[in-house]
Amino acid sequence: MTPAQRADPHWQYFEARLAEKTGDAAEARRLYAEVAKSATFHGFLAADRLGQPYALCPWQPARDHQAKAAVAADPGIVRAMELWQLDRPNWATREWDAALKRFDDAQRRLAVEVANDNGWFDRAVFALGRQPDESRLYELRFPLHHERTIEREARKNALDPAWVASEIRAESVFNPKARSPADARGLMQVLPSTGAAVARRIGQPWNGGDTLYDADANIAIGSAYLREVLDKYGAPYVAIAAYNAGPTPTARWQSQRPGFDPDFWIETISYRETREYVARVLAFSTIYDWRMHGKALPLSERLRGNFDGKRKPFACPAQS
Repeated sequence: MTPAQRADPHWQYFEARLAEKTGDAAEARRLYAEVAKSATFHGFLAADRLGQPYALCPWQPARDHQAKAAVAADPGIVRAMELWQLDRPNWATREWDAALKRFDDAQRRLAVEVANDNGWFDRAVFALGRQPDESRLYELRFPLHHERTIEREARKNALDPAWVASEIRAESVFNPKARSPADARGLMQVLPSTGAAVARRIGQPWNGGDTLYDADANIAIGSAYLREVLDKYGAPYVAIAAYNAGPTPTARWQSQRPGFDPDFWIETISYRETREYVARVLAFSTIYDWRMHGKALPLSERLRGNFDGKRKPFACPAQS
């Protein structure tokens, strides 16, 4: 590996795990301490192994209401927001991209805030990250909408609401009108065939595939389906893999690696997309737990389905 790869928290974490397994506890702790400084899937797992708070250093730039109003009044941004509200996302994106070419970094971040105010949440995914600190704009990068419905349906299905929110963030970035090339629809990207079957089982009114564009119906159906998948596979990390890849490859992965520790099982998923999806959803769950409660269930417990444990705090390493 190159020095940059060796310094990546992902690989440092597994270097630490292997050091731990081969009896080098001191080296394992040293590596875990480095990894635990990152607000990532492997950083959160490393913090659990050390028994320390999760690293999170939110950044909130100074409020400049006048500058934000000027960005909101920019003709290109006005057109983009109107086209978004009219459900013309491709045209809206063209106007958005043209406007951002004229903006400096501060204006670009304000444009993301304007988009967020208008319910266009994925702009934070696509327009932030050019500057290192922008990864710490957690409230923009992890929007939280339909919270009452998420809480209600999670409680009804004995699920962790942060998990439901993280699935929505991973699947649609809270866009109720999202539609995939495979025809998965709405917030939780449910296929109409799946939606119809689940709606029938739970007594949810069903008026065809467009029912899934209703946020409340989609969350009710998606949460119930997530419960069914969890019941089938037993552990959230396997259920998340199945939610993304389907039952056939998931069954193969289960048969190939019985008894693997969850972190190694996830790391050896043969589909890169699914491997990264599982880690992403679990990391998002930790961040959404922070957004909802200010603390989070230990990720090492969450991925096994232990949702009743004591939540742990977050701290910025530079301030601790």
